Amino acid sequence: MMMVLLFAIGCVHQVSWTEQYAARYPAPTTTVAVVAMEEACRPLAEAVIDALGSRPGVEVRPDATQRLFVQGCDDLVTTQVDVEGNYPGLGYGNAVYFERRRYTLHGWAKGVLEVQTPGLDPVKFTATSERDQRGPWVASGDLDIPGTPVLRDRLAEDVADQLVQNLVPLPETIRRTVFPDPEPGTSRQLHNDAVAAERAGNLDEAMRLARAAYAADPSPGAMDYVEVLEHRYEQVGYASKE
Repeated sequence: MMMVLLFAIGCVHQVSWTEQYAARYPAPTTTVAVVAMEEACRPLAEAVIDALGSRPGVEVRPDATQRLFVQGCDDLVTTQVDVEGNYPGLGYGNAVYFERRRYTLHGWAKGVLEVQTPGLDPVKFTATSERDQRGPWVASGDLDIPGTPVLRDRLAEDVADQLVQNLVPLPETIRRTVFPDPEPGTSRQLHNDAVAAERAGNLDEAMRLARAAYAADPSPGAMDYVEVLEHRYEQVGYASKE
């Protein structure tokens, strides 16, 4: 049975349930070979192997007939340094000046997974990820900007998880905020109805109600929920809830 949990957060509640997605690939993925089509794709291919290892019942073997070709890999990391100064006071005409700095690494990565299975046409899946790594504020002379390997590894893990999710999707825990005892016809009631429709697996109705909730009260929170539902629309339909 689907488990629903409720707990109070101030004047709102949070409801959660587990959703099992259906695979987007027509053939089952149990024994596969993973091939990096270029040297730049080797880190992503290794991350794909790790992601497959977290899926029960999946084995990676070089002689498998179902083959996953990792290709189209690209990533970019940029560095931004924020500078902040202040003047806490004056002394004999000279400003007392203090400056501090903080770095932000912004990373982006992309990868393509081509799946080939005997008797089926090849299918390609594409995934992207973005992450930021921000350091603390430090005195100007103490700024130490780290290298990018950790951020690049995390981006590769993100992309690999998205790609493998198309083949062997893991259950996902969905958490949504709901409002206790809202007035009928209000934005909050429409929001609650949208969450109930989403939980029942009716995304069309959930989207209609979420947009109506935003129209009734165009708040940032209402728009956030519309965007969350739009993202879920990009995912394939669901397997039956147990």
